[in-house]
Amino acid sequence: MPKTAPTHLRICTFKGLQNLPLYVARQQGFFDAHGLDIEIIYTAGSRPQVAGLASGEYNFIQTAPDNVVNVDNNPVSFGLDPTTAPHIVMVFGGSTGPLSLYAQPSITTFNHLRGTVLGVDNPTSGFALILQDMLARNGMKLDQDYTFTVAGGTSARLDALKTGSVAATILYAPFDSIAFERRYSRLASSNEYYVAYASLSTASTQDWLATNGQIATRYITALRQALHWIYDPAHIEAVQSILEGEASLDLDADLATRAYTAFVDPTTGFGIDGLLDSVGLQQVIDIRGTYGLQPQQLDTPATYLDLRWYQLATEEK
Repeated sequence: MPKTAPTHLRICTFKGLQNLPLYVARQQGFFDAHGLDIEIIYTAGSRPQVAGLASGEYNFIQTAPDNVVNVDNNPVSFGLDPTTAPHIVMVFGGSTGPLSLYAQPSITTFNHLRGTVLGVDNPTSGFALILQDMLARNGMKLDQDYTFTVAGGTSARLDALKTGSVAATILYAPFDSIAFERRYSRLASSNEYYVAYASLSTASTQDWLATNGQIATRYITALRQALHWIYDPAHIEAVQSILEGEASLDLDADLATRAYTAFVDPTTGFGIDGLLDSVGLQQVIDIRGTYGLQPQQLDTPATYLDLRWYQLATEEK
């Protein structure tokens, strides 16, 4: 009998360390073993990413959990019609560690940020709210002491820092390590302010999942297998080689080693099972309620998280 063609999935994500399970699952054949053909599309920002998922352009997105919370309550901020926007839910978690505030080398205190322009993906995004909250805790107010400019995803924001078009920005792995190596000034990190903050999720529309649950289960199973392979100490050198060879990350051997260490960190790393942290998700909701929406507009984590396919994936042999 002819072999069944693999199911093609389009995954939209930002450039960054969070994509390591995708790279490993593809290179080690975990996607192939589950009959999946994966296409990775890099996005320039959360607005086109979420809009693309809503329109059916992508099957899954890897995005900040705050984007899922925000689109559910404020679809207009992503260019969506509230009357037709689909319900988007998170199905898989993980983290890439703390979000770090990096500034130009001459900026060594929060006070030095007064009167400057800071780079964000989207002024209403969760990472922008984290930046706003960090600055508020240091006596500074948006549009009074500083302003935001749209600078794109994390890799683009690092580029903006390099060109000097922004004074500071929020970065996550591995771009925070690159900034550190190039002697930009690290002013703060999210883990200095919050017990936990959920910085990554895999999400899809509830409508697509309702008719493609088996595919979602196979996809999550492959990701979990990749994570277990990554965390196996026997594969350290192989994982670092994959990181160093990935063009989208542009890492040398030293940075690849640092990136691997950050990914498997027992406290701030991705997590061997990719389970979204409920405490971290609640922190996302709380910050969104402080700066983005009225608390009464927000729901509990269960509204934005559907773990049915994750649970089925854990039962796969």
